[in-house]
Amino acid sequence: MSAFVELRPFKNDDLDLLASLQEQDDVWESVGALPADPSADHLFVVMEDDEAVGIAGLVHSPVLAGGDFEVLCAMRSEMQQSGLAKKACQLVLDWAFESAKLERVIACIDDANTPARSIAAKLGMHPLAQIPPRTVFVKYRQPRA
Repeated sequence: MSAFVELRPFKNDDLDLLASLQEQDDVWESVGALPADPSADHLFVVMEDDEAVGIAGLVHSPVLAGGDFEVLCAMRSEMQQSGLAKKACQLVLDWAFESAKLERVIACIDDANTPARSIAAKLGMHPLAQIPPRTVFVKYRQPRA
């Protein structure tokens, strides 16, 4: 049976979850430092049923011209490899295009991070630029027919 995954707004009560994710070696290696000021970006808590299992959202990206939002997702170690990150990222993209009305969202992914690259491809993101040792992936909002 598939778990029910949803996003809820990030609150100050979630700072402990953010701090615990920042301490995970796998998060640090693949994502880097998570936002110091979650209120400056569009962060959500990833909920599986009624349990907080990670964070996902959009952060201001310093890559390219610096005007893009970048999708970010960090899951607790025991939740990785469960498919939840892909579901959470899809929810973030849906929010970005439907609610925030962004024209595009990027993901700057380390070339060695095969799982994240696979998720990006499954979400319909395509390589846009090489900034070694990372590749910038992009997904554009689809125009309404």
